[in-house]
Amino acid sequence: MRNARIASLALCLAAACIAPASYATTVLVMSLDQDRAQLLVNGTMVRSLRAGQTSPEGVRLISADRTQALIEVDGRALALALGGSTVASAELKVDRLGHFTTTAYLNGVATQAVIDTGATSVAISSDEAQRLSIGYASAPRAQVATAGGPKTAYRVNLATVRVGGITLHNVDALVMEGGKEQLPVTLIGMSFLNGVEMRRVGDTLTLTRRNF
Repeated sequence: MRNARIASLALCLAAACIAPASYATTVLVMSLDQDRAQLLVNGTMVRSLRAGQTSPEGVRLISADRTQALIEVDGRALALALGGSTVASAELKVDRLGHFTTTAYLNGVATQAVIDTGATSVAISSDEAQRLSIGYASAPRAQVATAGGPKTAYRVNLATVRVGGITLHNVDALVMEGGKEQLPVTLIGMSFLNGVEMRRVGDTLTLTRRNF
């Protein structure tokens, strides 16, 4: 029954406007030498830097030896070993119902959630929104088409949504009227998933943050 309820609540809100999330610069250490490092920046650009140099993307190599590189990226100093990376990821295991469930954090507060590529947005019930202290009473209303018929929802913006090691900012969400009888768990929909790469191998789903 729970499986059928979740499947029937895949959201199709064509009018929803999804705001872009904020993404940090990513760095992967490819090779190390004394005062030199080769870095893969944003997954596409290979930069060979000497200590004190800064890449066009704003990544500065502070120092390096054969064991690690000390870099400055997005205003933070980080020590990364060979093969080390700033890329955020999350690894989820399939449950007995075939879902990828997880504990997500909306505005820093935990909620039980399921990954749902059929949902346009992150979606939560109004009861859960109240528990999470997410205000929605004055938010714009929307009619959402579900398998159970049209439902009333409220469009809100979440400051942060975190799944595993991935945190995205300014994520659109829908608050659905009703409690667990309407929406048993929070849906992590495409307003979050558009910001990650998804790769499934067997019973494991790996999410890796995109960079734009």
